[in-house]
Amino acid sequence: MSLIELARLSEPQQIALASYGECWARLRLSTEPVDRAAAEAAVRKAYTAADLPPPRQIVWGESPLEIASAWARCRHIAGENVRYSVVDQVRRKAETAVDRAVGLTVRMALAEEPRLRRAEPFCSSIDDAVTHTCAQVRPRLRWRLARLLAFPRLSVPLSFATSSVSLRSIVSLGALEYFHDVCGMHRQTEAVAGLWEIAKNADWIIPHADICWLSERPALIQCDANRRLHSAKGPALAYRDGWTLYAWKGISVPSWIIERPDTIDVRTIAAATDPQVRRCMIDVFTPARFIAEGGAYRVSQDETGVLWRQRWRWEAWAAVEVINGTPEPDGTYKHYFLQVPATVRTAREAVAWTYGLPEQRYRPIVRT
Repeated sequence: MSLIELARLSEPQQIALASYGECWARLRLSTEPVDRAAAEAAVRKAYTAADLPPPRQIVWGESPLEIASAWARCRHIAGENVRYSVVDQVRRKAETAVDRAVGLTVRMALAEEPRLRRAEPFCSSIDDAVTHTCAQVRPRLRWRLARLLAFPRLSVPLSFATSSVSLRSIVSLGALEYFHDVCGMHRQTEAVAGLWEIAKNADWIIPHADICWLSERPALIQCDANRRLHSAKGPALAYRDGWTLYAWKGISVPSWIIERPDTIDVRTIAAATDPQVRRCMIDVFTPARFIAEGGAYRVSQDETGVLWRQRWRWEAWAAVEVINGTPEPDGTYKHYFLQVPATVRTAREAVAWTYGLPEQRYRPIVRT
């Protein structure tokens, strides 16, 4: 006997699918203050769905950094971390149940609504930046020593990344809410209702058996046209307690790169220790200026352009210089510098790569 409960979507269900996608896309970019009462009720619902008693205490912070600091101080009295039970296990069980209950046509319709299927680039950027920063928060030494001495064999490294999660970054929650509300799949999805309600009313969560920490949403989120966390004029992410994060095209960078770009030069670029940050520095400085000031050397030149490269100890950078075929109003031709993989060997290969072609298939258009 077939277990399929939903073989295809009706027209109203198809319309609602797009509506839910739009709703969750707005939610991920929301900077409105949260509804704390609704979030706390949702936490209790999520614990109950995981067959756990509600936490004795729910503690709020204005940012993930604030709750990470509180968590590091009080983790020894918070009980066991229950992220796996409350979030991961319940969600995966619901996803499996829905997947078994819907037909191929429904799966295809869901795949065509990317806002409910794939995390947007800025979500990953925010999660990575928050996790990296909060991972540097450490509990007091005496508490770590006490734990180690009390349970030497059971002691494991503390990890903000494995203990916490930003629920609004989990794209499947929007799809599960849709199947619950619109398609009547209550049995498969009811256990996840608390999670999507937390996602709508909080940012980060650190769930423990006795204490659950929740953070407010950001007050500011800035993205570029490709939906990557980005701001050329200030913080790309800011919370109401004053904590800010700077980002360039999805990469977390030190604040001075954005606030004081005039301090970037060839020497500071060479001194950078993070390859991704170095590339951002070149981008802010501009490849044209980097090359003009001796930051790279000429590798190859032909009728398609000039290939430039620079090597550091563990990394290399390359760009191809090309000339626009259409003259400017004053009769001059504008030069462009396109960053390319450092493994390319010739200018032709580099230009071909920018078109997604192998070198042998690229033939430049000759204007007459």
